[in-house]
Amino acid sequence: MGTVIGIFSAKGGMGKTLLATNLGVAFGVGHRRKTVIIDLNSGIGTADLLLDLDPERSLSDLLSVINELTPQHIKLAVTEYRPGVDLLAAPPEMSWKGSLTKKNISSLLDAFREEYDLVILDTSALSPETGSALSLVDIRLILLTPDAPSLRSTARFLDVIPEKEKITGLVINQQTPSAAIKPDEIKDHLGVPLFGVFPVDPAGVWSNISYGEPCVLGRTSKLGKSIRQLSTQLLKLIDQRGS
Repeated sequence: MGTVIGIFSAKGGMGKTLLATNLGVAFGVGHRRKTVIIDLNSGIGTADLLLDLDPERSLSDLLSVINELTPQHIKLAVTEYRPGVDLLAAPPEMSWKGSLTKKNISSLLDAFREEYDLVILDTSALSPETGSALSLVDIRLILLTPDAPSLRSTARFLDVIPEKEKITGLVINQQTPSAAIKPDEIKDHLGVPLFGVFPVDPAGVWSNISYGEPCVLGRTSKLGKSIRQLSTQLLKLIDQRGS
C-alpha cells in the first residue's frame, strides 16, 4: 500500500506544483520508488509543463468511473515522465461545477495507493477538493514563503483546518539570508515542525518552468539539492511508520 503526500498552501504562487513535480522525480528517479503525481488544479494545472509533457489524457478521463477504478483505468489515464514516474494531469477544462466529492477523492487515492509506492498530490490553494484531501492524505506538507502576507495566510489556514495537529511539516520556499523572518521564528509562530528550507534559485527555477527540466536533475541547482534532501527525509519518515 503506497503513501500519499499532499502539498498544500494557504495562497497561490508559493511553488506547490514545482515542489510536487520535483519531489515526484526525486522519489521515482533518485530513489527508485514507483511514483505518480496527481494534479488537482482543474483548468489551471501546470504539472505537465514543468515536466515537458503533452498528456493525451487527464483526470477528466477517470471521472465517470472514479468510484470503481481498476489498474487498467489508471494505466490508460496517466502519462509516463520516465520509468517509475507518472503524471495524472489536471483536467484541461476550467469549471465551476462538478467538483470532486470527498468520496471521489478517497476512491481516487485508494486506487492509486494500490498501484504506486508514492502518490504526490498537488492541490489548489483553497478549494473544496483541497479541504477534502486534507483528511485523506498520509503526509501533509504546508508550503509558504518568508514574508508577512504568506505567514498570516498560513496562520489563518492552520486555524480553520481540523487536522492542524496532524500537519507533518512546513516547507519554506525562497528563503534568503537577509529575510526579516527566520525559519525557526516561522516554525515557532505556527507551531508546526519545520521539514525544509528552500533557497532562492533563479537559474534552476527558470530552466524548470521554461524548458521542463526538473531542478532535482540539475546537480548544480541549490533548490534541486534541497528537494532531494527533503525526499530522503520523507522516505525515512515513511519507512519508520511502516516498520
